[in-house]
Amino acid sequence: MRFGIANREITPPFPTRMHGYAVRQDNFDGVNDPLMGTAVVLEEGGRRALICAADICTFPNDGSLPGFMERAAGVVGCPPDNVVLNASHTHGGPTIVGRRSGSSGPSSERYRDWLYEQTLEAARQAVTEMREGTLWYGSGRTTLPMNRRPDRNGEVPNAPNPGGPVDDLMQLLVFRNPAGAVEAVGMKVACHPVTTGAQHLITADFVGAWRAAFSDAFGPQVTPFFLQGPGADARPRHAADGDRWRAVRHGELPGMGRELLAEMLAILAGTGLRQVEGLTLEGKIRSVQAPCEGRYTTRAQFEALLKEEGLQKSYAETCLKKMDAGQEVPGHVDFLVQTLWLNRDLALIGLDVEPLCGLGATVAGAAAPKQAILLGYTNGCIGYTPDTAEMKRGGYETTSYLYSGWTGPLMPGLEHLFAGAVARQGG
Repeated sequence: MRFGIANREITPPFPTRMHGYAVRQDNFDGVNDPLMGTAVVLEEGGRRALICAADICTFPNDGSLPGFMERAAGVVGCPPDNVVLNASHTHGGPTIVGRRSGSSGPSSERYRDWLYEQTLEAARQAVTEMREGTLWYGSGRTTLPMNRRPDRNGEVPNAPNPGGPVDDLMQLLVFRNPAGAVEAVGMKVACHPVTTGAQHLITADFVGAWRAAFSDAFGPQVTPFFLQGPGADARPRHAADGDRWRAVRHGELPGMGRELLAEMLAILAGTGLRQVEGLTLEGKIRSVQAPCEGRYTTRAQFEALLKEEGLQKSYAETCLKKMDAGQEVPGHVDFLVQTLWLNRDLALIGLDVEPLCGLGATVAGAAAPKQAILLGYTNGCIGYTPDTAEMKRGGYETTSYLYSGWTGPLMPGLEHLFAGAVARQGG
């Protein structure tokens, strides 16, 4: 087995707005900590795969991503289905161009092009620096995430819910050189990087704090990279302040980074690490067509919504524009499920959505009895995807249709559609 790893700083080098909070309508004020992009190339038996991890809210959602994945695959020498692009989902990063209103503009398009070039440069360097080594897998638990969907008088607000479900599984991919020394560690955690709230400083949030603590412990010669899991219904517990969330001061982030490092070190020092041998690097991307409710389908229904305020009104305006252009308001959504089998026992499963933890658990279970690392925010991000139970409860995470212009909420059962699209070995 051979691997190559390269980093590029992806902090925007020019003024741009920030992604993740609609209340921020101006450019960022400064940089608290740098954003990083990491390219990891794996090779065995003439087969290759590329894993890219980036401190951004999402990879671009403007239709350019398939073409970019083709370019990246050409650089690495692998099929496009073996290219995994995972975003940390930091809300302290630049605006990423996409389909939604407000995400397009000269600065976001300029950043998209620049991000693509930085990513390709990192991939080229990783290929040129391929060396022999071994890959190891380990897992443990993290105390970072707290559920953010409590029951409050029949409603589901975005608020601390200490007893609610989370994906607290920390998973590691550890790269060693032939002498056994650690050269890189990839850490998967499932939690929104929104600790500091809607501030105006560029930050990778707790991800950047963990990376800084890691470098203090291991030195610059060992590379950390972060993979985001199904944490759409979780925030860092450090931001809980009674029954509401607070904006954590940037100065508190290093302490969070040290906590994550300690949890990671406990896995590294334990006896549960196992070598990932006989890499197959078998990737497959499948499309899933998910139906929506037919809640709003006629011009009269949308015109009635124009009398409402805020989001309902903007939703109606978006859908009426589609109708005026001779387009249909979509009654289904096309999602992508990517499966990359590292070997016959371990798979990366990537979804181009914000998955809630219950949906993530069902989809990861589709690989059983094999092990899976379930990733959200992979190859773009369309919207929130709750499982059936959470969809019935309601709340903000069930309203992606209002932002995306669909006929209504996604129908229950989405977790089973995704699970059915997970590719088996040889499938």
